[in-house]
Amino acid sequence: MVEVHEHDSDLIYVIKGSATFITGGTLLDGKKVAENEMRGTLLSGGTPQTLVAGDVIVVPAGTPHWFKEVQAPFLYYTVKVR
Repeated sequence: MVEVHEHDSDLIYVIKGSATFITGGTLLDGKKVAENEMRGTLLSGGTPQTLVAGDVIVVPAGTPHWFKEVQAPFLYYTVKVR
């Protein structure tokens, strides 16, 4: 699902595998799922990036993001930063 965190940034470290990760664009069908957190299934626009083991990406607060295509097994670690 597409996620938007209003106050938290995500620091993502890829441990194993690869995926196409989309950042930016506009969340079209977002619903509040928790305090300061939106999720949905539709994203208009955004920038695709291929992530592989060893990559680190920072997703700033307020930026829509999602793993569009995942090559299993895909393992990653996320740290929330406020």
